[in-house]
Amino acid sequence: MPANSREKNKPAWSRSVFINCPFDEAYKPLMRAACFAIIACGYTPRCALDYNDSGAVRLVEIARMISECGFSIHDISRVELDRASRLPRFNMPLELGMDLGLRLQGSARQKGRRTLILDAVAHQYDKTLSDISGLDPQFHRNDARTVIRHVRDWLNAYRDPAIDGGPPGARAIYDDYLAYTTIAPDIIQALRLDSPLTNFLTSTI
Repeated sequence: MPANSREKNKPAWSRSVFINCPFDEAYKPLMRAACFAIIACGYTPRCALDYNDSGAVRLVEIARMISECGFSIHDISRVELDRASRLPRFNMPLELGMDLGLRLQGSARQKGRRTLILDAVAHQYDKTLSDISGLDPQFHRNDARTVIRHVRDWLNAYRDPAIDGGPPGARAIYDDYLAYTTIAPDIIQALRLDSPLTNFLTSTI
């Protein structure tokens, strides 16, 4: 898609939510739940899978995408060693650091960013990323229902009542999510959608 087309179709900063999380099969149900909750609340999810340009530096493009979103979700729960390399992955903490840098030292607009940090287990971050103590991470225990509740409540807390009606409750969103996982494959096939994010979110439904 030409650059000017991307700019024209880009969602508003105040309605864009950047998601920084693992992209493996095990995490997919949690990301799918987070994306569903974001959309149910009237926002647009964005992530590194949206971007595919071999001629650009990936880190620069990720930083640009973060800056284009007024909201961001960072899941730092994946601290296990990779089975093949026997090393941990640091992409998620790196992107969280980029986000916090914008919030702390960026423009006035970027200082108004809203950030949700997720982890799997309470206080695991005390051992893996202790510098974020005081930022109030939320814990999901690898449960999609809990992810939906955290995302919904977080976005609801920052909505403008003068502009936005309240989103559905977390239970209603979860019920709709369960229905979605049943009908999504037929919808995707009928619409003939084909994108990295679509493929990632629907390939194992």
